[in-house]
Amino acid sequence: MTLTVCFDALGTCFTLEQVTDAVDETFGDRLRAVGFGSKGFVMDWFHSCQRDYTYLSLSSPPPPPIAKLLTTSLPIHLSTALNISPSSLPSLENITDRLSSLVPAPTLPETFSHLHKKRAKLIIVTNGSKSTTEGYASQAGIKGMVEKVLSCDDIGLAKPHKEVYEAALKAVGEVERGREGERWFVAAHLWDLAAAKKAGFKTALVINDIPATALHGQDQHLDAWYELYGGRPDLVGSSLLELAQGITEDQARRLASV
Repeated sequence: MTLTVCFDALGTCFTLEQVTDAVDETFGDRLRAVGFGSKGFVMDWFHSCQRDYTYLSLSSPPPPPIAKLLTTSLPIHLSTALNISPSSLPSLENITDRLSSLVPAPTLPETFSHLHKKRAKLIIVTNGSKSTTEGYASQAGIKGMVEKVLSCDDIGLAKPHKEVYEAALKAVGEVERGREGERWFVAAHLWDLAAAKKAGFKTALVINDIPATALHGQDQHLDAWYELYGGRPDLVGSSLLELAQGITEDQARRLASV
């Protein structure tokens, strides 16, 4: 039985840690003076751009590249946060340049190595550009283990449009080479997994900001949150490696029962 695992890129495989550091170096004191933390500011900016990328995909497809949304909107977000004119800001290149070299999420290399050793086929499905994502993968040392990078830029629609997941299934079929097997989708966003589940994927959610004891126990707030997105994913973990191990253990159990 073949195993293919699709991964979201932005916020799942690759983090904005260095971007946050750059914002903090230049604007940290000023942001804190008006009640913002640098991480909170970056997350708000990033999630706003993800939202607008999808909204533009709905209203006037194809949407512009998400990198353009990020770089164009940064002065506006800083202007709003600091209550100053965008034109009064210094150069932001020290921040925007880091968008092209996002760092790997914790355990990413070990995750891909584990799955690769188990002969899983690995695909990255991203709102970002193909070339930039391939660059991230190369810098993280995982590019040689990735069968394909599927970019929404090439599809002409943003996630969570169903066409993106249909394209992902087509890519999975190509790497399976006629041997249909287990198909997983891994992300740090429930909305992404809800769409992937609807398309037929098994789903795995990584959450590294909530204590592992809460993730693996009973928590009414988490349960209510999952329910909004169609129910708890098949796997939930606090690291990508934990999910990868859970995926291969699930496959081993299935093979043993055949």
